Amino acid sequence: MMDHAPESAHFRRLEDHVFLAERGGPPPLNVGLILGEDAAVLIDPGPAGGDHTALLAAVRELSSAELIVVNTHGHPDHVGANDFLRRQGVHRILAHADAGVETATDLVAAEPVTLPLGGGVEVVLEHLGRGHTQGDLVVGVRAEGSTGVVFCGDLVREGDDPEFHDSYPKEWVRALGRLWSMAGSYSRFVPGHGHEVDADFIASMRRRMQQGYNVSSQAIRESVNDATKAIPIVPYGPGESRELITRLRGR
Repeated sequence: MMDHAPESAHFRRLEDHVFLAERGGPPPLNVGLILGEDAAVLIDPGPAGGDHTALLAAVRELSSAELIVVNTHGHPDHVGANDFLRRQGVHRILAHADAGVETATDLVAAEPVTLPLGGGVEVVLEHLGRGHTQGDLVVGVRAEGSTGVVFCGDLVREGDDPEFHDSYPKEWVRALGRLWSMAGSYSRFVPGHGHEVDADFIASMRRRMQQGYNVSSQAIRESVNDATKAIPIVPYGPGESRELITRLRGR
């Protein structure tokens, strides 16, 4: 087993109240931090492995306020650090009711949940429908002077193909449409992995996924016994194309 260098933790400022760090990978996970006067929200703290002490120290360099954790969905690379943070005194962990996050203390369902953080800063947790998983949340930041930032979790992925293994592709297309429609209130979109994107990227990802859904669905109808013949024309790499077809056949 290879030795790994100690993990550093550094948050860079996106806006006055909004910060971003990267953990793990490749590709690295985007970890969000939103600061208010009374509370701070940490979004997707990362996998079980890694230097969580360094992560928490980096948070505390910026704020000593009550820390609230939000998970955009239940995959281990996003929620594994929850246990450590609970042991360090974090009392609130929010996730969607269908995300399967055992450490969550507050569950979000159909209605958006607003968390006031003090000083005119608030975050809004919203379920746009099933997509990457059945329990995805997006986290919008509202503050005076903000251009509007949304943390999208793995509903949006930049630099790599989306992951379909427990997804709902047809509904994912609709969720991306709803996310794109938020561009009137938000101008910056932070994916679960990859660089920050804009509304045009969201629209492009939606079109590509619609194409993938259409091609895969047609292949399943026409080649019941071997729909994987469509892999060369699905607009993703071979692995994710196979996952998309397999997911659609299983539903």
